[in-house]
Amino acid sequence: MTSLAIGAALLLAAATPGPPAVGPIAPDVVYSGAWHEQARTPAGLTKGCEWAVTAYGRDDKGRITVHESCHPGRQDAAERAIEGSGEVRDPGLNATVLFRYRLGPLRPTREMRIIAIDPDGAWYISAEPGIEHVYVFTRETAPPVETVRGLAKRLRDLGYRGALEILATPGRDRASETP
Repeated sequence: MTSLAIGAALLLAAATPGPPAVGPIAPDVVYSGAWHEQARTPAGLTKGCEWAVTAYGRDDKGRITVHESCHPGRQDAAERAIEGSGEVRDPGLNATVLFRYRLGPLRPTREMRIIAIDPDGAWYISAEPGIEHVYVFTRETAPPVETVRGLAKRLRDLGYRGALEILATPGRDRASETP
């Protein structure tokens, strides 16, 4: 990585509050395939939406594509989904992506930063700048709740102090308590 790229990454990290992004990340380790959302900051938009999956790919322009889906109320309910595409904001580190979604005529954006990742690619934790909204993902569909609570502890160790809910996944009902 060039000193210019390192300097730009440090400036970006310093300009955005919250824990620094991890990196460098091989883009195809995280930004490809399906990830199962295990825990997140509760929000009105996702209230009651369980069995959540985020699937990444690439479009013909090399952008990261994203398809986020969940099932409100029960696993066999109709899927609720949103799609978009994103661009890496910190080339070389590959930990921060700005996504632009398609929501009818609207094009909302969201910047996500990976703040912790398993070296073997089994899980990652991401946050919006300022670490006010966080998300815990695994490749495994339904790891034991103890595993998810361990990831939640890691998130707390990174400085997150807000509410956190553990989601239902196939084979595991919603955990009644928050970690």
